[in-house]
Order: sequence, then structure tokens, then C-alpha cells
Amino acid sequence: MKTHWVNITKGDKKSFFVFYDAIYRSLFQYGMVIGKDREIVKESIHILFYELWEKHERLPQEIKDPKFYVFVWLKRIIYRQLKSQQSSLESILNEPFEESVEDQKIKVEEIIEKEQLLHAALAKLTKKQRHYIDLKFFQNKSYEEIATEENAAVRTVYNVIYEAIKSLKGNLTPFLIFILNYYK
Repeated sequence: MKTHWVNITKGDKKSFFVFYDAIYRSLFQYGMVIGKDREIVKESIHILFYELWEKHERLPQEIKDPKFYVFVWLKRIIYRQLKSQQSSLESILNEPFEESVEDQKIKVEEIIEKEQLLHAALAKLTKKQRHYIDLKFFQNKSYEEIATEENAAVRTVYNVIYEAIKSLKGNLTPFLIFILNYYK
């Protein structure tokens, strides 16, 4: 991760895309904890990577944890996005408080740990179940879209995803099940 970061600061596009692919899901999960709005989080991540590339020559090369650096950057973008959407006095009064750097780092580490647990649980599924879960929850496709794409009956798609979630429930904590259910 750190090697890609250094290469990004030197303008290496390949490292930029590898870094993007490696961290996108973690950023999205972290963003959902802060922003709670999928569209704002997605837009904020795109802004983050746009700004990251635009400023790549001015980025610090010697940082301990590039992941943490971009998580904090994303948090600021999300707050900026939320603030620009808020107009009433009530929403301004409910603005999220600034957490300490240590609290932020702990949250990031917890999210990364939960993501690793999720990946381990997903690895126990069949190839077809993993594929359908990916289409449904990570690519946000409807059951009908999946059925069309996979040339399968909608009922089959429901059944495969149902069985996959049932299998995941035995391997995941209730919080991670909530996350999967949230993305339905």
C-alpha cells in the first residue's frame, strides 16, 4: 500500500488505480458510518480520488499509513458535502463533532477488521453465491438485473442469495449481517 502511495506522488497512474481498487470498499464502509447516505459517500469518494490525483505532486511521501491518511481526507469531504446540503438551523446544530485522531484511527481499524471478517465469510461461499452476492450488494443490482445478466430465473437468484446470506449468518456478527441487509 505504501509503495503505491509513493508511486502515486510521482504520478504513476497504474499505482493510482491499484490503490483505488484496494481501498474503495473500506472507504465506502467507513463513509457510510459517517455519512449514512450512499450517494453522498460515493460522490465523496470520487471527489477524494479526483483531489488525490490533482494534488499528487504535493502529497507527502513519508506518511506512516496512507490508508489512514485517505480515511481522514474522506471524512472531511463527507462533512463538507453534508454541510453544503444542510441549510436549516436545526441541521447545523446537529453537525457531527470532531473526533480525536486516535478515535478516528480506532474506527478505521475496526472497519478494516470487519471487512476482513466479511471477506473470510464470503470465501466460504460457493463461487456462484459469491458472484451473486457481489452483484447484489457490491454492484447494487436488482434481482431482476442479476437474473437477466446471468440468464437465470429471478426465483433462482432469490434462492441463491438467500442461501448465501443464511450461510453468512453463521460466520458473521450481527453488525455485519446488518450491513449486508442495509445494502439490499
